[in-house]
Amino acid sequence: MPSRTSEIRIDLWVPEPEPARAFERLVSELRMLSARRGVRFDLRAGGEVRAVGSDGAERTLAVVNEWEPGRRASLEWSTFEWDPESPPLRTELEAIPADGGTRITIRCANWSASPHFRGADELLGWFASGVVRPLALSLGPEEMGDWVTDRGSRRPTGSRARQSYSEPIYHRPNFRLIRERLALTADDVLLEVGCGGGAFLREALASGCRAQAVDHSPEMVETALEVNREAVREGRLEVREADAASLPFADASSTCAVSTGVFHFLPDPDRALREIYRVLRPGGRLILFVGSKELRGTPAAPEPVASRLRWYEDGELAELARHAGFTNVRVDRPDFVPYARAAGLPEEAIAFFASTPRGGQVLEARRPQDATRATRPAGRSGAGSTPGRRGSAGTRSPIHRAPRPRRRSSRNPRPPRRT
Repeated sequence: MPSRTSEIRIDLWVPEPEPARAFERLVSELRMLSARRGVRFDLRAGGEVRAVGSDGAERTLAVVNEWEPGRRASLEWSTFEWDPESPPLRTELEAIPADGGTRITIRCANWSASPHFRGADELLGWFASGVVRPLALSLGPEEMGDWVTDRGSRRPTGSRARQSYSEPIYHRPNFRLIRERLALTADDVLLEVGCGGGAFLREALASGCRAQAVDHSPEMVETALEVNREAVREGRLEVREADAASLPFADASSTCAVSTGVFHFLPDPDRALREIYRVLRPGGRLILFVGSKELRGTPAAPEPVASRLRWYEDGELAELARHAGFTNVRVDRPDFVPYARAAGLPEEAIAFFASTPRGGQVLEARRPQDATRATRPAGRSGAGSTPGRRGSAGTRSPIHRAPRPRRRSSRNPRPPRRT
């Protein structure tokens, strides 16, 4: 038998002329993706990769034994607990200039030195299941469509998303309408579910109000905090990474709540509305903005995103709110053209709003002054209880069930893909 060991090597050329920037971005992506699986990927000199095992104890999976900031990292993986005599596996990451951009190289060594990989069948079997299959499937239309949707809309990530959601010019008209209807004052405490890059918060906080907000994208949370850093310093704003179905805020802690362009993506909108109800004070106001199905296939909702959205009829939205306990419920489709003009949008943008006069649905509702919810389906916790995580005990509303998702929830994504 040949004595050489197998090596896995993947090269990726990216149009980034500064290798250090490409390397740091790759490291940032690895940290974020690993964190979603409960793995702490600490790439730095002396850093470790750590995760909590099935017994609840945190273990070191790998150590960083070589580190050149902005250029190279080498990790040595811990030996298998069930085979301490096996040689350690190694992974190397490197970024070097190439053809006006950067070539990222990922190299994995020592695989076939393990007794578990001896023989062509075992090595090829592991390679097919662990590397080739996830890589090949990630290039298919469903997987790629999910990735594009997550990256740009469902869980915004990356420099383009940070720029887009910190200055979302096409959202300015609905922002203006919502602020007009809320008429915020310094006495208000605003709740925003799905705050994105904090653009609406910035406009709302100009009223002198206080605010608390969530988003399930860590990059959006970071962007929102940066965009509104003065309000954060003043103690008027708290932004948390959290799920809409489990808000990390106290009962009756907000006077009003908003959510724009978020409910399309929620697998359990009923539970999210019940959480908003819980956090609102009696008499608190709620305004939701969602795009109507008339926007499907337009620049506001192109594919592959459009087919991954949940579209609502006006009556469905109203019934969801009523079933969550809200009263004074109404849904309308306002003319956004005057708001687009007032926001200073370019003429081509105003023309788009004029061409889709029924494109936006606005839900308004209130939590009644009487704190007792009018309807409470069996199996649901009531107001004032500790909220559960998505997927915990309890049943969805019998009035509305979200369609079975075509992929896992973005709060419980697939393991990171090998690229």
